[in-house]
Amino acid sequence: MEPAPNDSGENDEQYGSFTTGGGDVVVYDTDNPEAWLQSSYAVEVGASSERTSA
Repeated sequence: MEPAPNDSGENDEQYGSFTTGGGDVVVYDTDNPEAWLQSSYAVEVGASSERTSA
């Protein structure tokens, strides 16, 4: 499993992500190798000003 490419050319982000061969998304903390989560479902999250309350 390879990390997603970093288009900025810098590697100073605290969080990274990649997609497994099975299509799951893994999000991880680059500072703590034990902090990660894996999901078969992902959604894009917008800025808090774009959210509406129910």
